[in-house]
Amino acid sequence: MQKRLPFFYGWMIVITMAIVTMAQTASFNPVLGIFLKPITAEFEWSRATFAGAISVGTISGGFFSIVIGPLLDKFGPRWILFLAFFFIGWAILGLSFIQELWHFYGVIISMRTIVSGVIAMSVGVVISKWFIDRRGRAQALASTGTRIGNSFMPLYVQTLISGYGWRVGAMGLGILTWSITLIPTILFLRRRPEDLGLVPDGNTDRVDSNTGDERGSSKLDLSLDRKQAMRTPAFYFILFATSSLYYGGAGINFNLFPFFTDQGIDPDTAVRVMTTWALISAVGGLLVGFLAEKIHVRFLMSGIIIVVSLGIGLLSFVNNVRTAYLFAFAHGIPWGGIPMLQQLVWADYFGRESQGAIRGVTTPVQMLMNAMGPLTTTLIFDATGSYESIFRIFAVGFMFAGLILLLAKPPNLVEITNSEN
Repeated sequence: MQKRLPFFYGWMIVITMAIVTMAQTASFNPVLGIFLKPITAEFEWSRATFAGAISVGTISGGFFSIVIGPLLDKFGPRWILFLAFFFIGWAILGLSFIQELWHFYGVIISMRTIVSGVIAMSVGVVISKWFIDRRGRAQALASTGTRIGNSFMPLYVQTLISGYGWRVGAMGLGILTWSITLIPTILFLRRRPEDLGLVPDGNTDRVDSNTGDERGSSKLDLSLDRKQAMRTPAFYFILFATSSLYYGGAGINFNLFPFFTDQGIDPDTAVRVMTTWALISAVGGLLVGFLAEKIHVRFLMSGIIIVVSLGIGLLSFVNNVRTAYLFAFAHGIPWGGIPMLQQLVWADYFGRESQGAIRGVTTPVQMLMNAMGPLTTTLIFDATGSYESIFRIFAVGFMFAGLILLLAKPPNLVEITNSEN
């Protein structure tokens, strides 16, 4: 296959995974947040009741990932992602037909289980198999799909809801999900370059990843298995930091649209602010991706997280359209690098061979925190009528997570191997 192409096939994988990350935003918190007010108003539910379904599904997905991670290592993403999006599309379509609370919980839990248990880890696992030296830019380009999706999916859904109601909005979202994912995933995704007679990055000078021999690479490709990774302190520092990001990020992203409208910003303008935020994030993600090939991920990610915490602090000052756009720019640029770095850090620390198995262990914890973010945020809002206190907690939490990450010393495979003997 490589002989027929003027470029490394890994870049086809990147394009396909960018489509995957774009499509997954149909089930992400910024989009689901668009449905919050019209659905809770029609059925007279609290915001916490709505968020509860997302939380249960996200936690369920975390445990589902324990099974999916090793399957991604063994069989690759092709059929796994095809089937995942097939069922996600059905779940989103099902949202348009709900009449009772248990209907709502059924479709949202199904949707979030698949997104959190399959899609959330797949990007990092797949890209790490195909790239080593150029992993930063490859991960950044693939993750750009998330920002593109976050920029147009809320606008697309809000347009349908404004014109035809939230049920048509859900129906249109499900059809769109199918239309952009099913064909690319089944046609283009492959497990790893070696299956096509290729090597990571398309670098023909590279040799086996664990021999320690000289290779045409600026990075070591030493791979730890799951047990070895879990013996390192870095594993737990990274898990703490990334779980904190999932917690605060989910809490903010889910509530950003209702927060803006609570500040007196009309829904259409609020969506435009979120679109700007997402597009700015896409640019930031690309910049951070290239920086990740020059700066060690520990220091880069720590710095980015701390800057993001300052951006979150600006939410306390948002009270009109102008300050909302200020937040979109100040928070969006550094935030764009976070999803990419959350995927990149595991591969850079522990190698590519057992990424699925390693992420299968970390994802349940991360998804638990992801689930708790929207739930605790809406519970505090329902109790106080304000997001101000929880947003401040998120800002402090991010600052602490960035500092903790500095303690994550990269593992030494020789020391780990000696400790096993």
